[in-house]
Amino acid sequence: MFDRLFLPLLLSHAYKDKDGQEAAIRASSLDWVIVRPAMLTNDPARGSVRAVTDLAGVNGGKIARADVARFVVEQLNTWLRRTPVLLW
Repeated sequence: MFDRLFLPLLLSHAYKDKDGQEAAIRASSLDWVIVRPAMLTNDPARGSVRAVTDLAGVNGGKIARADVARFVVEQLNTWLRRTPVLLW
């Protein structure tokens, strides 16, 4: 109920803004990667992540900030012009 009713009402403006920002990035001639981490935690890094672009079957998740940082540094060129979602 929260995801289908309250979340759209509370965050509709934020998502419209996000969509506009992403459209501007995609339309640019720059190299880009939009990394979308799941819920960020301060847990210790696990040293690996699951990066997906197909969200079928993804219902939330979490990931340590340290694992996101490592992904960004090590995998940047692999994910150019794509929008991976990161989770464990």
